[in-house]
Amino acid sequence: MNHYTRNWLNALCRQINGISRAVVFLETSENGKYTPSALFPEGLTDYQELVDVAKTALSEGKDIVLPKKDAGVNTGEPQDLIACPLFLKKKLYGVVVLQVTRRIPVKHQAIILFIQDSTVWLEAFLKEQGSGDNQQLVTLLELVASCLEHEHVQEAATDVVSELSDRLSCERASIGFLRGRSVKVVAVSHSAGFDQKSNLIRDIGEAMHEAMDQGCAISYPQSDDAVLVTRCHATLLDLYGIGASLTVPFVSHGKVSGAVLIERGTDDLFDQATREHLEHIVSIVGPVLEVRLRDEQWLPIRIAHACKHLMARILGPGHLALKFSLLSLCLVAATLFFVFGEFRVATNARLEALIQRVVVAPQDGYIAQTTVRAGDIIHSGDVLATLDDKDLNLENRRWSSQLEQLQTEYRDALAKHDRSRVSIVSARIRQAEAQLNLVNEKRARTRLTAPFDGLVVSGDLSQSLGSPVQRGQVLFTVAPLDAYRVMLKVDERDVGKVLKGQHGNLVLSGMPRQAFRFTVDKITPVSIAEEGRNFFQVEAKIEESSDLLRPGMEGVAKIDIDQRRLIWIVSHRFVNWLRMRFWAFWP
Repeated sequence: MNHYTRNWLNALCRQINGISRAVVFLETSENGKYTPSALFPEGLTDYQELVDVAKTALSEGKDIVLPKKDAGVNTGEPQDLIACPLFLKKKLYGVVVLQVTRRIPVKHQAIILFIQDSTVWLEAFLKEQGSGDNQQLVTLLELVASCLEHEHVQEAATDVVSELSDRLSCERASIGFLRGRSVKVVAVSHSAGFDQKSNLIRDIGEAMHEAMDQGCAISYPQSDDAVLVTRCHATLLDLYGIGASLTVPFVSHGKVSGAVLIERGTDDLFDQATREHLEHIVSIVGPVLEVRLRDEQWLPIRIAHACKHLMARILGPGHLALKFSLLSLCLVAATLFFVFGEFRVATNARLEALIQRVVVAPQDGYIAQTTVRAGDIIHSGDVLATLDDKDLNLENRRWSSQLEQLQTEYRDALAKHDRSRVSIVSARIRQAEAQLNLVNEKRARTRLTAPFDGLVVSGDLSQSLGSPVQRGQVLFTVAPLDAYRVMLKVDERDVGKVLKGQHGNLVLSGMPRQAFRFTVDKITPVSIAEEGRNFFQVEAKIEESSDLLRPGMEGVAKIDIDQRRLIWIVSHRFVNWLRMRFWAFWP
């Protein structure tokens, strides 16, 4: 009892990092008290604080976690004490106490769960303790512990068959695993290394294969009336002077995957009890070693086994969901590889007027009034705004009165036949008339009118009444409503595929249900850097118009390139990215 509990505690402490001390207290049958059954490390004497924690856990009947009183004094790290009661059929029969490096509560809970899971074998042993037949269970549990405590499966298998050979009084014990159509002997008792190509190892493997093919244990010479093929076992005994052999196969994942063969040098046959005991051990130890052996295989071999298992599920009965998913995946792959689709280059697009006319201030002045602003629809000749003409009216009156005076002087000079004065006054009259015409022209220009039917794209003077303007200052921008162009921003990765004359479709954000056909007209060979990427501007002509179109509307345009395979359309960007990365890092 103490021997197995010690092995169990040692295995537990190796699985949990940071354990400095541990004690297992079990109930004694004599007086009902709890006494130490196993210590870690062995020879531990100072564990009074662990005893106090164990008493608390036993009295409360639940897991507890307490900080160590002198935590960090000797080790330099804070320590915690974890006590986990052990139950059998809901009855308390012991407690395990661990001193571990301080962790967060979640880590403590994980340690407690691990302890509860690992006490299965300890509980199984205690169930059989009162029957007087516990030695077999002790053997089983110790062999399982041997399977788990070694780092490599070769060492674990050798340790298991060596201990099995000693406990069953055998000269040799071997374990092998089915690999393909043959059996590979992995370990032989009391032998760290052996030649896989030797005749003995080959014959042992054949005998194991014989039992595995028939799916049952073979004891030779046979001690019962069972009709089994024992040719390989007979050959093994005859060639190597073996008195008796017993081969027990084991099952993993529903299939026979290996076998254990034990040999005796005398004619002492294996009785039924020994056979059943070995079958019970092998049924548990064998699958454990099989799992460890698979975990240590090379990655390509593990991948091959996974693929083989997957193919068995696909081609075998059942697994309808997997088969349906695989069939769907094959259909999708076939569609991508064999179906052609229209390859399009998607770009951001902006709608602009084909022509734009600006209305500027014809002269210096002040804003008198305005009737439109950006977004208004106008017609040819509509007044957009007027400039203040008070100064021009005064100027007009001044030149008009001066012209009347000159005309009076001119008539007076004609009456007196003063030719020189007539010539001078005549010139001054022409000058006054020119000035008067200039003033009238400026007065006419104070009315700013629309050059054609269209939309006021920009300009709002409603908040600037009375403010001065200078000659040539832009006041309004007007665009027609029946002539548009589409400005596309094509990524530099796709601009090489775009050619003049290609067609496409434009969907605007404000009109998502209607697509407008366009034709590529011009590719600008100048890049624009935006958002860390380079774009080229491509100009296209829209082939149809609508009363709902307005300059400045934005959307997404797709340029039709040609017909290509769907797999290329889906993956070409990623493939090109891989090529660039390969080119960048290749020496």
